[in-house]
Amino acid sequence: MNHIKRNITALALCIIALGTSAQTLTLKQCLALAADHSLTLKQADAQVERARVMQGTAWDLDRTELSLSQDPTSGGSPDNALALSQEIEFPTVYAARHSQLKAETKAEKSRRNVTLQQLHSDIASAYWQLVYCKERITILSAQDSVLTRYADLADKRYKAGEARQLEALTAARLERENAMELAAAKSDYAAGQQQLAALIGTDAAITPADNTLSALDYSPTDFSFASTAEGELARDRVAVADKALRVAKNGYAPSLSLALKNQLVISSWDPYHENRARYDGGNFMGFEVGIGIPLFFGATKAKVKAARSDRAIAQMEMQQQQLTQQTEYKAALTRYNTAFSRMQYYEQKGAASATEIARLATLEYENGEISYIEYVSALQESIDSQLKRADAINAYNQAVVALKRICGTAI
Repeated sequence: MNHIKRNITALALCIIALGTSAQTLTLKQCLALAADHSLTLKQADAQVERARVMQGTAWDLDRTELSLSQDPTSGGSPDNALALSQEIEFPTVYAARHSQLKAETKAEKSRRNVTLQQLHSDIASAYWQLVYCKERITILSAQDSVLTRYADLADKRYKAGEARQLEALTAARLERENAMELAAAKSDYAAGQQQLAALIGTDAAITPADNTLSALDYSPTDFSFASTAEGELARDRVAVADKALRVAKNGYAPSLSLALKNQLVISSWDPYHENRARYDGGNFMGFEVGIGIPLFFGATKAKVKAARSDRAIAQMEMQQQQLTQQTEYKAALTRYNTAFSRMQYYEQKGAASATEIARLATLEYENGEISYIEYVSALQESIDSQLKRADAINAYNQAVVALKRICGTAI
């Protein structure tokens, strides 16, 4: 008995030590803190910024070529010149590529919204689970006081010869079992604090500002895949595939080239002793414009065909995801309705009666009006009812968080 008490005391001191560096936050504050500290969200932001920067690569021109040509047999012709040449794609190629990169940036923003929605859901779930753990500690702590008093009274009655040893042993067993449940609840609470802190991205343990476990105010809404973050991301993926198809089709477009030439004669290099003097009118200037016409379309046709397949795959993935989320919504709605009915029962009937049962039973037992068997039964019924109520409310709150996540509703 004593070593159990010492273990519980040590655990409580550890939790108190954690609590000294803990932050007491509301759910709204937790979500706001996560916006600044969550590494998951920062990674998503970095992906968006990378996609935005990559838009600058749409206008990626080939290298500009600078060449010097000298023909010692051609005199002062343009064959002796400094030339600047540039190969470029057809303008529609760059426009199509830029459009694709913009679509990819938009898709990354949608992916970031999916990440944010999931993060908010995880934080809300962990937050209400922590409130539930706190409620369990409150219930078990109250019962610990009752059972400690009962064990002490039963032991005194046994020593005075007023009760059998079985009653004293039963009282001690109930006290030990409740103490172990309380220790487990405190351990779960400490673990939950660290889990919530990890989701937010902070080192300090989080203490929920809500001190009372209560049912969330929520009314189910109809499911619309198009209005969810996942639906937006799926549409953006199809849009990216559409733009990629357009880029592939631009493989049929010709390429362009432009060259500017300026006469430049190296007079000291004259192995054939030709008159390579410059024209009297000044350096000869010239230009050259060319167009590259694709004569073989096999590779381009294959790219276009592959791009069409990618677009069809993206469309099918969107349809499959819609079916999957509709199934998840129906399952979550069923869990919600079940949890709501159970929560209503314990809220309306179970809560007040459980506390009153424990109070009356304790009073009647101490006055000798009921036997210890009746008293033990009443205590077990009381604590069982209170714990079931807390469990029912937590199950309901978790069902609400899950439904909000699937429907894309703000947490």
